[in-house]
Amino acid sequence: MVSSTDCPVCGVAASQACTRCKMVRYCDREHQKQHWPQHKRSCRPFSEEQDPQLGRYLMVTQDIAAGQIVFIEEPLVVGPKWYLSDADKEASIVPCVGCATPCRLGKHQCRRCRWPVCSSGCEHEALECSVLSLGAGTPARADARSLNDYFRSDALLVLKCLLLQRQSPAKWAALLEMQSHEEERRGTELHVEAEKRVVSYLQQRFLGRLKKTKPNLLQDCGPELLHRLCGIIETNFMVIELPTGVELSGLFRQACMMEHACQPNCDFQFDPITQQISVRAGCNLRKGDHLRITYTNILWGTHLRQHHLRLTKHFSCRCSRCLDPTEYGTYISALACLGDVNKTCAGTHLPVDPLDENTQWKCDTCPMLVDGAYVSELQTHMTEQVDSLMAGCPSANQVELLLARLSQILHPNHFHTFNLKHTLIQLYGNETGLELGGLSSGQLERKLRLCDELYNVCRRLDPHSIKLAIYVTVILIEIAHTREEQARRAPGEGSSFLELAQARLKEAEVVLEKELESVAGKKLYDQLQKEIFECEKQMLTLTYNQKRDVGQK
Repeated sequence: MVSSTDCPVCGVAASQACTRCKMVRYCDREHQKQHWPQHKRSCRPFSEEQDPQLGRYLMVTQDIAAGQIVFIEEPLVVGPKWYLSDADKEASIVPCVGCATPCRLGKHQCRRCRWPVCSSGCEHEALECSVLSLGAGTPARADARSLNDYFRSDALLVLKCLLLQRQSPAKWAALLEMQSHEEERRGTELHVEAEKRVVSYLQQRFLGRLKKTKPNLLQDCGPELLHRLCGIIETNFMVIELPTGVELSGLFRQACMMEHACQPNCDFQFDPITQQISVRAGCNLRKGDHLRITYTNILWGTHLRQHHLRLTKHFSCRCSRCLDPTEYGTYISALACLGDVNKTCAGTHLPVDPLDENTQWKCDTCPMLVDGAYVSELQTHMTEQVDSLMAGCPSANQVELLLARLSQILHPNHFHTFNLKHTLIQLYGNETGLELGGLSSGQLERKLRLCDELYNVCRRLDPHSIKLAIYVTVILIEIAHTREEQARRAPGEGSSFLELAQARLKEAEVVLEKELESVAGKKLYDQLQKEIFECEKQMLTLTYNQKRDVGQK
């Protein structure tokens, strides 16, 4: 939307700006009221800006309170998940091609194109269906991997984009304005994978036949355009989780302009019925702030986040966290000083240049330097150990043993130790043989200490719980459990311990508000309500017993 100094109702020069978006001016309040039904869908408290390094981004034009909806936007395209894991490629339950409802492969098929649907009556977009119906018959083998390889959902997302040139020229033009990083992608692993899984697949199965049967249906469906669309998706797609747990990918003209940062200030929700995205302020925003979301895992260290962004989004992040070797004082990437042959050191190794993956790592206490290649090799080895352990159902003892080994090399807050500790606080008190009532006082204190360490890391990395609400809620619940157990063991101090537990549970209730639309959030919220009820019941019981004891005396 372009700012104008003329009243849109009467066309005369106007000075009274819309108080929300500041982009439209009116000659008087009457004309503003008259124009509001038309203007309200495009009214925005931000502006689109351009920067040589950032590209296009969105800047706040007025103060916005935490939780306020910044804008609501309809998608250019919403479709299947873009990056498929090995588990996705072997899954027997997949999203319906029509409505994205989970359905079993091979049970129901669209009557025309034979792609998987949730029921025989479910239909999907007619043009898309007609193109997919050009494919050959279903595969001879009926196992899940063969069917998933035949019905490639990531390729379907590209096809949905391609068909916009026929279905909606305006959306097609907006899609092509998005950054694709074609040159950077060329020759990369992602480009090769896109050629094999998407471009060749669409050309050979559907588009080659489309050219012969309906040569004028699409103006362009060549391989270069398909690769461009793959690049646009890779660079701009937003992950959308439905209440069913199904993950989709969405492309939005304005939402995809939001700047990446490793400490975001916005979050978003997706309405599966209207397919609109609602972007909310995750904290209080001030005029001039950039709207920021994150495209990576904020519990990863800087080098891992940078690698992921360069690989999948083709840019390096230069946010304040990435530029800080300590990452806001969390030391979540830091190593314990390895010392040298003759000495030990209690210092911490940090990257000299956090943005350079080959940088040396320097101790903050002694002169010891470590090569980046050695650190990368060390990180890879530790990742394999942690992933291997966490792939199963580890016991508290197994987690403790690995944590003890890694703690000799890693800072106590390193993201690998964070992961192990977050698992450990849930095992202590819940694992068979380690129920709360059977834990020693020392084990209770250790659990509480671990919870406090994890909580402090989360608060530094994500002070408004925009991305870590689930993690923080689990930590707060485990703190409350520990305080409740302390109350049972020390009746004289029971009320103070229970008050601490109740405060943590109430804090968790506020934190979890951001996740109530997600599957994990809903499940955790139900558990949290039970925890709050049990804590209040315990407080009432304690109060009753105290009054009874006083009466007996």
